[in-house]
Amino acid sequence: MAEVLHAFVILIFLPGGTSKITNKESCGSMFEVQVGHALVGHVLETFVVVDEFECQQKCMANKSCKSFNVLPDADFTKRICQLNNKTRQTKPGDFMKTKASSYYGSIKISCFDISHNKKTQTSTGYCYPARQGKSCLPKAEKSCKEIKNFGKSQGDGMDWLDPDGGNHSNAFLAYCDMTSYKGGWTMCYSTDEYAKPKSEVAYSTQFPYGKDGYRTNCNNIPFSEIIFIDHQTGNKAYFKRRSPFSLTAASNYNKPASTYGLWDGDGVNKNYSYQLLICDLYFYSGFFVSGYTNCFKRCDHWCGDIITPYFRTASTSTYYKGVAFNINGHYVVKNRLISVGLR
Repeated sequence: MAEVLHAFVILIFLPGGTSKITNKESCGSMFEVQVGHALVGHVLETFVVVDEFECQQKCMANKSCKSFNVLPDADFTKRICQLNNKTRQTKPGDFMKTKASSYYGSIKISCFDISHNKKTQTSTGYCYPARQGKSCLPKAEKSCKEIKNFGKSQGDGMDWLDPDGGNHSNAFLAYCDMTSYKGGWTMCYSTDEYAKPKSEVAYSTQFPYGKDGYRTNCNNIPFSEIIFIDHQTGNKAYFKRRSPFSLTAASNYNKPASTYGLWDGDGVNKNYSYQLLICDLYFYSGFFVSGYTNCFKRCDHWCGDIITPYFRTASTSTYYKGVAFNINGHYVVKNRLISVGLR
């Protein structure tokens, strides 16, 4: 499968890139993300970090830092943060394609009003709007849906999320789909084979829609809607729970589909009601939606359903290999790249 490069721009201001700030205007730098790349040969410091947000904080604390790389170590067990004293714009010959690495750097912009984005407290000791903490860092919302609802969406791309609304220590970057079915989707994973959402950490250094798949931590995202995207055809299917109450994956793994009741679908066969499974078993793991035929499925028992549409990743069983999107998957099907998101 061909490699896909995605570049995202996030409104975060880096040290050293901002001149005198007034209430009217300021010149500064926007923060971009280039997935699958790194700037080499200009490393100031190297750290082991929990996530990209921690690396960003280290860059913001270093006046010489202009950009940084986040990449896995040799064993793919830890994340390495490299602070750079140059950007890809100033050293284009050193900007290299690097699998599983992401580059984060500042881009010069023209002057405009950013007084509400100040990283310092006001004279009364408070942060400006959309900032929080002693360092007045950008406030991370709990989900892509909140970003959309609060009018903060910048379109499809990476956004910081903090599902527990805490102190940012466990905030992570996630891909937000802000266009499909009115947007606000926190994308959990893209895969052309298997998925294990329960054990995923916030991991955004892979291509969001590329061969290796995209992973983020959706376990604590409240949702009552789920979307499946087929990247082979561009088709999308959306399901909404009939119950008015939201649920989280973290507290619902391996429960029977009867736990969540019936769901209505869009972009699918309207002759069926639908059911959801959230699984993490040896037999099957991932989100699974299929039609209801007077039998609620379990993660290890699919009711012998050989007629309704399935939306699932691959099972470990040789009888249920492949990825199903809007076709019956009670047998081996071909692999195809799909993405799953929650709202």
